[in-house]
Amino acid sequence: MGLSSSFLHLSLALLVGLYAGINISSFHRLPIVVNPSSTTPSSLRKNPEVENDTQFADIQKLKSENEQWKAKVNQLEKDYASSLNKMHDMEESCSKFPADTADQHQDLQREVSLSTKYSNAHPVCQSSLSNPTPSAMALWNQHLLKIFEATRVPTDRKWQFHDFTAQLLQIITPRLPRSVKTTPHDWRPVEQALTVVWERYQYLQLSAAERRKVSNPPRPLKILIMGGSLLVGTNCRMLMKELNFQFRLPKRECTWSNRLGEFLNALVDQSNEAEPLVQVTKVAMGGTNTATGSIIWQYDLIPPESRNPDIVLNAYSTNDMHILTILEAQSSNTTLRERTFDMMQAFVRQILQTRHCPDHSQYGGTDDVEPIPPLLLHMDDYLGNEQRKIWETTELSQGVQVLANYYGFVSMSYADVVRDLVYGDTYETWFSSEWWKKTKNVETFEREIHPGMGMHIASTWVTAYNLLELVSSFCSLPNPYHPKNIGEYEAGLWGLPELRRTEKEPKGKPQPQPKCLQPVLTKDLLLEDVTALWKKDAEKVGPPISCSSMGTLSDDASSKTLRIKCPFSWVSGLSLQQNNVTFVQEYFQQQSSVWKGWQLSDDKDKIGFVPIPDMSHAGNVTTLVLDFVYPQPIRSITFFFMKSYGPKWKDSQLQVNVWHSGAAGRTLLQGRQLIGVHNKTTSEMYTEEIRLKEPQHVAAGEKLQLEATLVGGSTFKIMGLAVCS
Repeated sequence: MGLSSSFLHLSLALLVGLYAGINISSFHRLPIVVNPSSTTPSSLRKNPEVENDTQFADIQKLKSENEQWKAKVNQLEKDYASSLNKMHDMEESCSKFPADTADQHQDLQREVSLSTKYSNAHPVCQSSLSNPTPSAMALWNQHLLKIFEATRVPTDRKWQFHDFTAQLLQIITPRLPRSVKTTPHDWRPVEQALTVVWERYQYLQLSAAERRKVSNPPRPLKILIMGGSLLVGTNCRMLMKELNFQFRLPKRECTWSNRLGEFLNALVDQSNEAEPLVQVTKVAMGGTNTATGSIIWQYDLIPPESRNPDIVLNAYSTNDMHILTILEAQSSNTTLRERTFDMMQAFVRQILQTRHCPDHSQYGGTDDVEPIPPLLLHMDDYLGNEQRKIWETTELSQGVQVLANYYGFVSMSYADVVRDLVYGDTYETWFSSEWWKKTKNVETFEREIHPGMGMHIASTWVTAYNLLELVSSFCSLPNPYHPKNIGEYEAGLWGLPELRRTEKEPKGKPQPQPKCLQPVLTKDLLLEDVTALWKKDAEKVGPPISCSSMGTLSDDASSKTLRIKCPFSWVSGLSLQQNNVTFVQEYFQQQSSVWKGWQLSDDKDKIGFVPIPDMSHAGNVTTLVLDFVYPQPIRSITFFFMKSYGPKWKDSQLQVNVWHSGAAGRTLLQGRQLIGVHNKTTSEMYTEEIRLKEPQHVAAGEKLQLEATLVGGSTFKIMGLAVCS
């Protein structure tokens, strides 16, 4: 009000001054009348009548201008008076309701305070994101140039894929929201992952000298990606050949699983390989599917540094729709839809039933929290063309969506991001496989399930965007976001009011769900039975355990060994190390007491132990005996072996015996015959598990012997072995 009044006073003063100045200047412009004869020579004097007429006209014009300015000043004075009256009325109106105005101001302040108070208190949310939390798309667009730069693989020093990457990013960016399919039911694994990232990031901000002083540095975020031949890198490097790019990029490093780790670390300027922020491990082997992934997880057949991951990503979808899975379904007298659904459900239950205690620093060092599963994600990257009918190509993704909503894991889809582009032009090869092949001017639509590099670059972005979506959604949730009991109302939680309790509460209030996994989802599970079955399963599992009850083991060496499910494990192709012939040979030979007639064969990236050809004929015995002694009981042995076809594999058969050597001598526990041939025209990996139940299991410190002898045919291939507690 004061400012407006002063402004009007100043304006009026300026205009009055302007009016006065004009009048003064007008008087100064009036001609001074003097006797022309006294100042001007007679030859230059003008006609006096003409000169007087001109002066009179000037005076009349100036008078007219003065009258106009005077009228304007009068009008401004009236407007000024009117404005003063209006301001006076407004002051009186405001003074009548001082309490209401103050209340409104207090309400606004309280809303701002509550917005801050009930926002997510996680340090990542508070320090890195504004309030309210931006959407994933807003964050992505805000950092688009940095995302583009982080996509370059380190070996592409000249940025030869610069233009290709930029064009891909322009196409993919507005489509990324299509990739988000489901969000988790349980947000605790997301919180745990962010805690690991935050603590590691804070550590990495220290100088190198300061980091060396930290005796137990925070670990990196561990992401485990499991998949088949797509993650091995089949067809990923074809574009380099087409463009004649010569820099080094092995096919395993070309894949999106390898790119993801480099991308995430580069995005936060932590590209130091020795101390990364995020550690991404890929477990990939051609010819495997989700069923193999379940075995690998069940027996901890992953590199030791990658065990107990924070995030597990299933990327088997293309292999799950592979011809090998189709043949498995046919041999089991079931459909592909049922086979893929059952495989995926078994995998999901394996992951979600694995519980680990979250980092203690997150909870102030208490052991009274419940163990949590890792964050499970599923990537759908399958577009075809193992099946030619489009409806059939979606059978896996349909089942995954049902399971994701039932169990509450995260699902995302690269396929849905580009599906319409591919269907609109099946000749394109930036995002899909090269299906159309030309031979002698004849074009045919051929089987090809492995896309090129464009798919791998885009899948890196799809995965990163879905992780960003999880962060944005988590940070948008109020704090705390998971009340302990859904049936208990807590006033003040998220700013909720006190209950009046003046009315009767409606019947049918929801109750907390049973503390275990949902019943197995089958075609026969009835709606009227699901609650009773779920409660029954919870009774079998027992009450939830806390980390304090899990952590009864001490930190000595023997206790740490007990945490390893499988003290001896190797599966062909799971990692570069486990595909290293020298490493595998030494790993087995240090356990062997008899090594007769066997060798390690590296055949088309599928290494395994096979009989030496000359030793498998003429009655020669080819036997392999391995000895194991561990400070923990052994309850199962799993063999991974190949089944193939053709004359070479005729009658292929391996006799496996499990022996126990103890105080009573050497005892045969179990024997199995493994058949290495089948009636399919494919080479596939199978598993055979030998369970040692009481009293057969081998006690801690006692010797277990495995004996493998070729008893039929001329060859057999052992592709993996797991000795587990």
